[in-house]
Amino acid sequence: MRENGKEQPAQTYTDPLKELFLVKPEDVLEFWMEGSRVVKTLLDCREEFEGHSYQWAWMFLDDSSLVEASPDGYFRYREHETLRQGTAHYEDLVAQDGALVRFEERVREGSADDRPVTFVVNDRTYQITSTGTVYARRTGEEPALLTWRSFSETHTDNVYFGFADVHDEARVGVGLWTAHVCLSFGKALAPADLSAIYRK
Repeated sequence: MRENGKEQPAQTYTDPLKELFLVKPEDVLEFWMEGSRVVKTLLDCREEFEGHSYQWAWMFLDDSSLVEASPDGYFRYREHETLRQGTAHYEDLVAQDGALVRFEERVREGSADDRPVTFVVNDRTYQITSTGTVYARRTGEEPALLTWRSFSETHTDNVYFGFADVHDEARVGVGLWTAHVCLSFGKALAPADLSAIYRK
């Protein structure tokens, strides 16, 4: 449909964010006060936990930002930092006594809320809020980031985790541990942030 000479979305949604679950590579996301961004990579994700299946989508846009659409909400991560194997920050997170192992132990004990697990990167302190392993099926281009193009067919080798800035609740992130660890930093998307989605 066209209006005033401009192509319009095939359907109009009260909350365009909900349509992110239907996005495919080469679709266009229109962001308020920013303009158009093209979806280059789509990762359809699934986690099996205690007989239940939890599904979400990660998508890389043409500006290298990462968008997440999940039952927990909608997020956009604009900054990425790779922690390479053998570095101190990498070991702080994934060593046998690292932050991820400590967090999982406290979740099993039921003490994660009372005894938060934190880590420090670039002089900012982050609290781990969740962990899991993921099956990921990619369509579209390979991501530029090595960690994000190194998913294993063995889901237990693909570890993800959520985190939040302890001094700024609006600053959140997602970490992925495959070949290396990649930390992606951003914030939740509000309905007003996404104006429309245009199909390829």
